[in-house]
Amino acid sequence: MALFDDLTKKAAKLTEKTIEKSSELAGTAKTKVSIKSTEADLDQKYIELGKLYYQVLTQSDVFDEQSKPLVQEIDELKKKIEELEESLNKE
Repeated sequence: MALFDDLTKKAAKLTEKTIEKSSELAGTAKTKVSIKSTEADLDQKYIELGKLYYQVLTQSDVFDEQSKPLVQEIDELKKKIEELEESLNKE
């Protein structure tokens, strides 16, 4: 019987440690998901800020050396989108 009691106690301890580790891993996973979600929110805010900055630059027609090539690329991409949309409408 002592052997059975000893095995029961070891099984109970193992189960307890497994539960603790599972809780710890679940907490870690939840934190990682929160980090990714917050990073996605931050990326969205950068996009919104970039769009506002683009509007300010194009409305004021004042460009610095770093933003001018980006504004030109954006304008080219917008023009390409318009052309592609027009080609769809012609079909």
